[in-house]
Amino acid sequence: MYTVFVKYALPNPVPRSAILEGFKSVEDRFRNTPKLIRKYFCYDEASHTGYSFYLWEDEASARGFFNDEMKAEFKQKFGTEPELDFVDLLMVVDNDSGQTLFNE
Repeated sequence: MYTVFVKYALPNPVPRSAILEGFKSVEDRFRNTPKLIRKYFCYDEASHTGYSFYLWEDEASARGFFNDEMKAEFKQKFGTEPELDFVDLLMVVDNDSGQTLFNE
């Protein structure tokens, strides 16, 4: 498993409700993304900064998703470039399922 942390500071304040509606509008895109296990959409309204956390099956899928075209679309939509951190995920404690997952 592989994780990507995305951070983006919006150039202007946006209300939480508007950000949530925008997130809802792209649900289907992420529901149908191959090898994407889970995506978290987060927003700090006080600093007008968005955060996303992606859990991928593998590093190649994670890096392939964040290609130059995707980054250009992101910049056009949000008016800023995302900061991307790619990280090997070693273990997940999932209290919903009662499982612990290991990436050995």
